Amino acid sequence: MNIILGSKNLSKRRSIEIALNEMGITEYTIKCIDVPSKVSSKPIDEEILLGAQNRNIALMNYCQKKQIDYDLLISLEGGYEQIENNYFIVTYADIFTKDWGRFIGKSQGLQISKKMFEWVKNGKSLNEVIETIIGIEGNKTKSGITGFLSNGKYSRDEFDASAVVMALTAMKNSEQYLKLDRKIWEK
Repeated sequence: MNIILGSKNLSKRRSIEIALNEMGITEYTIKCIDVPSKVSSKPIDEEILLGAQNRNIALMNYCQKKQIDYDLLISLEGGYEQIENNYFIVTYADIFTKDWGRFIGKSQGLQISKKMFEWVKNGKSLNEVIETIIGIEGNKTKSGITGFLSNGKYSRDEFDASAVVMALTAMKNSEQYLKLDRKIWEK
């Protein structure tokens, strides 16, 4: 399986590898191409999914222009979500197949405080604050915010992989979706 990732971020690549392994997919190559998300560096709410979709559209255009063959285009975008007075870190995965199928996955959400959410909403970085606490630079591409907040239990790679698993699940089981849709239509 020939996979093109819409980012050169090694953490995102590791996330895809984790997800593929979890889905039992062992024969693959991943090529990383940096494409823009066209959203803020700390996307909030709908902007998160839009960022993943924008990356895949740019990636598809790039692959068509350069005549790059692929089986899957995968783009990830992480960000912050507010639901009423609750705040979360989430990741979306957007997958395009070579036959124009599109599948979206969303990670579990890790709750953050209102103070953290407001910090990010004001354009500031939680990773920079974490780096001062742990004394190590580059936290964003290492354990990430989720790794810090879960005390190492869920690294960014594992957290983001759950979004890819959900998108791959929808892709691999599309017949189940059709069966359920047909049954609903009959009722």
